[in-house]
Amino acid sequence: MKILLVEDSEMIVKAIKFLLEEHNYDVSVASTIKDAKEKVSNNYDLVILDVMLPDGNGLDFFKNYVDVPTLVLSAKDEEEDVVTSLDLGVEDYIIKPFRSKELLSRINNIIKRNKKNNIKMYKNINLLWEKKFMETKAKKKWKTPHTFVILVVIILIAAAATYIVPAGEFTRFKDAATGKTLVEAGSYHRIASSPLNPLKIPSAIYTGIVKSASTITFMLIIGGAFQVITSTGALTALCKKLSKTFSKHKYVVIPVFLTLFSIFGFTMGMSSEVMIFVPIGITLALFLGLDKVTGTAMIALGAAVGFTAGLLNPFNVGVAQDIAELQLFSGMAYRVFILVVLLAATSAYIICYARKVAAHPEKSVIYGIPEDQEYTFDNATDSITVRQIAVLVVMALGFGILIYGLSKKGWYFEEMSGLFIFMGVICGFINGYGPSRIAREFGEGAKGIIVGCLIIGIARTVEVILSDANILDTIVYGIVNIVNVMPDSIKAVGMFLCQSLINCVIVSGTGQAAVTMPLMVPVSDLVGISRQTSVLAFQLGDGFSNSVLPMSSSLMGYLAVSKIPYSKWLKFMMPLFLIWTALGCLFMLGALMIGY
Repeated sequence: MKILLVEDSEMIVKAIKFLLEEHNYDVSVASTIKDAKEKVSNNYDLVILDVMLPDGNGLDFFKNYVDVPTLVLSAKDEEEDVVTSLDLGVEDYIIKPFRSKELLSRINNIIKRNKKNNIKMYKNINLLWEKKFMETKAKKKWKTPHTFVILVVIILIAAAATYIVPAGEFTRFKDAATGKTLVEAGSYHRIASSPLNPLKIPSAIYTGIVKSASTITFMLIIGGAFQVITSTGALTALCKKLSKTFSKHKYVVIPVFLTLFSIFGFTMGMSSEVMIFVPIGITLALFLGLDKVTGTAMIALGAAVGFTAGLLNPFNVGVAQDIAELQLFSGMAYRVFILVVLLAATSAYIICYARKVAAHPEKSVIYGIPEDQEYTFDNATDSITVRQIAVLVVMALGFGILIYGLSKKGWYFEEMSGLFIFMGVICGFINGYGPSRIAREFGEGAKGIIVGCLIIGIARTVEVILSDANILDTIVYGIVNIVNVMPDSIKAVGMFLCQSLINCVIVSGTGQAAVTMPLMVPVSDLVGISRQTSVLAFQLGDGFSNSVLPMSSSLMGYLAVSKIPYSKWLKFMMPLFLIWTALGCLFMLGALMIGY
């Protein structure tokens, strides 16, 4: 089926052309009415038409030159505009920004309505479906299950483990000096087993969602606030300006953003909060001709690297050193070296991926996913309006307040959520929105990430099951004992790898430190490994795996915002994770060599 797309926005053209060609449509493009006049006589079956074109009104072109079914795609959302178009005889009208699945559905409906009156179209449709069937049959292969399915399998394994792994627990006490609840070394003991009734798995899922309520609420508010802000066009206008600045050196953006957000990671322990900034990275990346994965990675992985290196991170290194009775943030020089190496390796990996995708778009891990085309930039102009500048000022002030609150006032989800509600509402009013429009945009934004919110809650179920069945401490005790049976020469590396395993069941950095450091410190003392090295094993083990584990709320948070499927992210991330792990082993060996 031949389609003529009349659209002047390069980004929208790229998105629609990619989408339709993936569904076997033959798409030609015209960016002006003049171009469209020259092409419209070529026996097209459907015209997709923008109204506001550089050299005139698209509807005038439709009235005078088009005699085939036409779908109007326009940013003009007034009722009068829609009615006028339909009265002229267009088949359908879609308001920008649009959803890819909706566009495909409307095209399909136009085809169905016209098949009785257009034998040629009918034959083309049959041929297309036959071709698609044959291709699907020929290329049939295993597909990675949905994230929900992956998590349910993990939950079932955890439930089965409650019947196999013996129940046990450590004796815990409250440290008078710090107020933290710690584990008493050597206190592990068996207790009566309490395996999970399979019929209670749904209840455990509900409990996991409830326990994740603060994270989920924060995500919904972030989604809503950013939808209001994005709809003003201020963010896209800013990123368009930045893309022009970096146009000749676009790959420089990657190490710059990685370094910037690593600072947030190693000072204030930014993890879940990184989802706030992901839309900026994605928008800038797309303007530079890169994909959403690159935009997400240069933000999220920067924070992850900084968090892992932990120069001044109070939430992992600070807690662990306190428990190990070390001076706060001591041993910083080696952690600076680790940060530099990790930034260099991560930058190189993302740049290699970005270059590959820029040269061959089909090599993107999200190639062929319609949802990848949900970012449209029809409201981005070469100039920034006064209102958009005001919106950007409010955003800058908001982020400044956010950083101050996180670093100086100990803010968490409650305070951050309140701040972003204010930011969204104020930006909406600045752009001339009424209360109803703000509410509608906010609701649309929240709706867009609800699946990601559910994923976070379901992922929490694993911890709920292991804790309720009293086998979480048993698993930790077993993993720690693995270190004891290792040869002394590799015990340091073993401590790092074991901490990585423990992070699979205790994702919280602070929680992991409270449980594992009282156990690892005596182990390190017995085999002659410094306590500083023991802390290093913890911080590396805690940091790296948070970028691949489906139980990680920070990972699932920014994937929800970016709308990147977990399976696709894993495909991108696993090689880098293995590089990180190899570097982690080298860092541990280096620590032994220098007497860290």
